[in-house]
Amino acid sequence: MRAMKHKHMVLIGVLLAAGVVVAVGAVATQRMVAEDEEVSIDAVPAAVRATIVAQAQGNPIREVEIETKDGVTVYEAEVIIDGEETDILVAADGTLLGTEVDDEEDEDDEDGDDEDEEDGDDVQVSLEDLPAAVLATLKEAAPGAEIKELELETEDGRTQYAIDAVLDGQLFDIEIAPDGTLLQKELEAEDDDD
Repeated sequence: MRAMKHKHMVLIGVLLAAGVVVAVGAVATQRMVAEDEEVSIDAVPAAVRATIVAQAQGNPIREVEIETKDGVTVYEAEVIIDGEETDILVAADGTLLGTEVDDEEDEDDEDGDDEDEEDGDDVQVSLEDLPAAVLATLKEAAPGAEIKELELETEDGRTQYAIDAVLDGQLFDIEIAPDGTLLQKELEAEDDDD
C-alpha cells in the first residue's frame, strides 16, 4: 500500500513538473508572438514543424517567423524551392494556410497602385489547404459553387480568406475569418474586371 502511495506521489510530481514546463513554454511563445520574432525551426511546435518540413521538400529552411495577425498565430517559413524564394504559412495547429512565391516585381513596385493587396500578404491557397471551419462555412454560404479564386489575405490588419465563387451563374465575393466566421458574401458588379 505504501509503495502504491509513493507511485501516486511520483506521478503527481511528474505531472506538476510537466504542467510547469508547458506553462513556461506558453508564456515564452506568447512573448515571441507578440514581437513577430524570428525563431529556429526547432523552436516551433511539432505539428507546425512537420508541415513546414513536408512543404520544403528537402530544401533548406532559411528562416521562420511567428506572426500574430488579428489574434491568429501564423508561422511563416522562408524556403528556396526550384531557385525561387517561397513563403510557407502554417497555423499554430499545423494546418497549411498556403504558400507564396515571392515575386521580385512586387518588391520593386512601390507606386502603391494595387488596391487589392492593401497589406501585401495575399497568398493563393487551395480548397485542400483550408481549415475545416472555413471549408464548412464556405460550403454553407455557397453550396455547389465553382471556386474561381481563393486567397489568404490581410486587410486593415485582419487576416481572412477571400473567395471568388460562381453560384447560380453569378460571381460572389466571399470573405471568411480563419475561425470560420462569415465576414462577407456579396454579389460582385459585372464591371469589376474593367
